[in-house]
Amino acid sequence: MWTKARYPYVGYALLCLLGIASPYLNPWEKSVTVWDALYLRFYGVSPEGAFSLLSFLFYVVVFMGFVYLFQVYITEYLSGRFYYVAIRYRSLLSLFSRLGSRIGLGAVTLLVALIVLTVVVGLITGQTLEPKITVQPNVNFNQVLYQFLINGWLQIMSGIMIVFITAWLFKDASYSLIAQGVLVLAVLPMFNVGGLLPAGLNSMGYISGQWEDLLRITGALVVYLLIEFGIIMYLFRKKNIAFY
Repeated sequence: MWTKARYPYVGYALLCLLGIASPYLNPWEKSVTVWDALYLRFYGVSPEGAFSLLSFLFYVVVFMGFVYLFQVYITEYLSGRFYYVAIRYRSLLSLFSRLGSRIGLGAVTLLVALIVLTVVVGLITGQTLEPKITVQPNVNFNQVLYQFLINGWLQIMSGIMIVFITAWLFKDASYSLIAQGVLVLAVLPMFNVGGLLPAGLNSMGYISGQWEDLLRITGALVVYLLIEFGIIMYLFRKKNIAFY
């Protein structure tokens, strides 16, 4: 049972590794540096509508896959030991803070692990560690790291919040799956016109070479997180639980 419960996590890790090692996620030209590989493999989509199917699918597997694993966990959590743990911590806010810190740390670990895997695979295939992006001259190394780590973390946490709200409102797991399906569709540039929806904004394709665009994405994701956090606090207040 211990092994069976971890099948989704093992499958997710293998898909991430397969995507990073695959030569088919360099859609334009050969990578010179490992940071070229990071940029190309996590290109995702761009606001101009340019994307390849493989890049889009890999983006969905990595980032929405993490959100899906959280959905599996939180659905079981809310229908099982939730009330016991809530009474133990004597506050829904304390419980949520503890859960959020664990998931947030998990998201950081995921992003760092993806960078390490990309670097290792790149070095094995003959790429260099030079902090330079050669496949897009107007994009620099710092912008790629910022987009991947900062905006990537904010994007993951926004998806986590949306799934948590859906799971809290609807005990049926199908509603959470529907919410994730909507988020996947919202990643596509034909639906997310102008980057107004909190989906796909951490794609490397959104890097224009201007820091203002990256900071605008950061600001938009922070605003969405604050709104989602406000909704969660409202739902907690509506939940009439006596802790005495």
